[in-house]
Amino acid sequence: MNASRTLAGLLAAIGLATLGFLGGCAPIMTGQMAEGGFSAAKSALGGWNPTATGADERQKRLQATLNETDVGDDIQPVLEKIDEPPREKSGNAQGYTCYEFPSVYSSTEAAVLVALDGKIIFYGNSRCTEEMNAANFKDGGKYATGGSVRALN
Repeated sequence: MNASRTLAGLLAAIGLATLGFLGGCAPIMTGQMAEGGFSAAKSALGGWNPTATGADERQKRLQATLNETDVGDDIQPVLEKIDEPPREKSGNAQGYTCYEFPSVYSSTEAAVLVALDGKIIFYGNSRCTEEMNAANFKDGGKYATGGSVRALN
């Protein structure tokens, strides 16, 4: 066997194994650090589109609106651009409001916008029942610190 071919195969195997280990150890980040990292990736990739293309005009319109949305944006202009009432609008004592729009990513997958003090802190493929779960607002929860988070679809 050729020694250089064996060495190249070994290095490739080590590289793939390393990527597998790093992927499994990646922490889930929230707050400004995660948003900064996403913004940098979005800029570097030329406006990366995290959603699938919708099957009908309504899905395409809503997905396009969400793709133009960023954490920290005012909620009211986004709601006006969506131009339809949410299927569900819920809030809690901490001041968070969740808006759910049905059948955005598929016939069964809804999109939500979560706002605090009139600013978007989360949007993506989810349900208000999941986002407004009390556990998300306790220590260690998704919204415990009141910081910005964002989910990809």
